[in-house]
Amino acid sequence: MVKVDRYRVVARFARLFPDPAVFEDQDHLVERYLVQSGLPQEKAPNLYQNQDEISPVDDSGKPAVASGTASFRFQGKSVMAEFMPNASVTLEYYDFGTGLSPEDHSRLWKKQRIGEMGFQIRDFVHETRTLNVTNVSELYEIVKKQGQATSLSSIELAKMPEDAFQATVAYLRSQLRKSAGEDALEVEVYAARDLSESEKNSLEKRLTRESTSSTVYVILSKPSQLMKIETR
Repeated sequence: MVKVDRYRVVARFARLFPDPAVFEDQDHLVERYLVQSGLPQEKAPNLYQNQDEISPVDDSGKPAVASGTASFRFQGKSVMAEFMPNASVTLEYYDFGTGLSPEDHSRLWKKQRIGEMGFQIRDFVHETRTLNVTNVSELYEIVKKQGQATSLSSIELAKMPEDAFQATVAYLRSQLRKSAGEDALEVEVYAARDLSESEKNSLEKRLTRESTSSTVYVILSKPSQLMKIETR
């Protein structure tokens, strides 16, 4: 069991321009913002954003649309671009162990600026959750002790809240890669739900058991022998 902190932040922009700081590499937006606001870089790997696509909405909750053109600062220059007026962006993320308190997170968000655009915090919600996650160190040792050129194991994220599933998979992937790197090994982590039927069937045959919607596969091997599974 792992205790994690879940945060939900709603940022409202008077004018939301197509700034790459927001719309490029969207699944790392929270990490970039918090590091730029003062979060030590070494703590960033413990943050996992809960969505990989930003969907701005207007004050009525409908998808925001561009309805004006104005000048804004981009890379030190003034450029003309369309903007979405009064557009809000909701960001959800998990803290799996930065050591920061909710007050620390709140303080970092008070900078209220992404790229060249200012915003207002309309909502800041924190909750502590206990997730049913296996001990990563123990899991790594179990996979490693199989002693095969390529070791394959699976775990079940049973009773995992749906909105925490992908963040937890990302957490497991990051932590296992860190441990594997220390042993000059490589690891790949895949959620069964993200694989095609043929990819799942291949792994199920190797493990001689069927997967479920909560199955996560872990493949550990030497760099030259790593078996990659391409997800869709």
